[in-house]
Amino acid sequence: MKKPFNSYIDDNYLEKLNEELIWKPTRKQKHKQRLLETIDQLESSPPVKSKRNLFSIKQNHLVRNIVYCGIALFLLSGAFISSAFVSPAMAQVAAKIPYIGQLFKQKPIADVFYQELEKKGYKTASVGQTYYGGKKELVVSVEGSEKYFNKVRGDITDIATNILSKRQYDAYTFKIERMEPYVYTEPNAQEKKIEKIQTDISTELEKHHYDFLIANVSFNSPPRVELEIPNTEKRVEEIKALIHAVLAENKAENASIKIKEINLKKRDQDNRWGTIVTDVGEDLLGKKKYHVKMVGYSVHPEPQLFIYTSLKNVSEDNKKFADKLKGIIDEFLETKEMKNKVKGDSYTVVIYGKGNKKLN
Repeated sequence: MKKPFNSYIDDNYLEKLNEELIWKPTRKQKHKQRLLETIDQLESSPPVKSKRNLFSIKQNHLVRNIVYCGIALFLLSGAFISSAFVSPAMAQVAAKIPYIGQLFKQKPIADVFYQELEKKGYKTASVGQTYYGGKKELVVSVEGSEKYFNKVRGDITDIATNILSKRQYDAYTFKIERMEPYVYTEPNAQEKKIEKIQTDISTELEKHHYDFLIANVSFNSPPRVELEIPNTEKRVEEIKALIHAVLAENKAENASIKIKEINLKKRDQDNRWGTIVTDVGEDLLGKKKYHVKMVGYSVHPEPQLFIYTSLKNVSEDNKKFADKLKGIIDEFLETKEMKNKVKGDSYTVVIYGKGNKKLN
């Protein structure tokens, strides 16, 4: 399935998101918790993490639903995404392509904005980019009181406007919002029970040296346990029996058990191409003159990059533009930095015009 830019729709999405986010240290835990709670409110399933921190309350499937339903997805600032590098030879080729003189030379705009706000001491909860209904928006969330928010919103808006202007990113609008202060609430009885079951399952699996990735316990109707294991782990029935025993001990025998086998090599490939598509899409999405609406990827069966443009017809000029753009993307992916991400994968680049008409 073709994926929209920055969707990273795989089953370890939340784990990946958690690894890539940079949170201000003094506010790290509560912002992470707030993000999980927001996701879980939409799922109507209360979040509880185990001590192993490998359990997910199905946030990955929620994120999939969010993206496919067209809800704007935050890419919180600070993701460890390498800035793009361009060789002199490639720069010369790029300069000959209509509109594409500065492609692949920019750090992610959200990173730049986040770092500037942090340097100036603003109480920045998050910075991100959203893509919803064809609208591209740079969004910052500010933590603090209403009084503080009103005091700083003008200055922050000016900073954002200046950064976008310097980048010539005229495809983005800007939005600033206030984040309510986080208030910890004690887990209720059912949440504590879920946490205990998850901890018990984790402990038992580790004790018997079973290889597993993520577990999810839900008491929504019908109650269930979902477990991800590498497809190299063959003791599936033994694992099910162990989980049944844990459920019985916790008086939750009626919960069903679902085990999903994961191809770890394919997941790693999916994660790598998720960062690759981010690097490729940074400048293309920021400027109206590139006519790029969305950048996506798929690794099934093999890696593909999809560039969706607003070009209305399959004219010779547009086809030439697409061919040259494909060439510059190919050369970019041959740079030393990008080769470390591509890892020798065979891939294709497909460029579409309006109505998903293929241009190359």
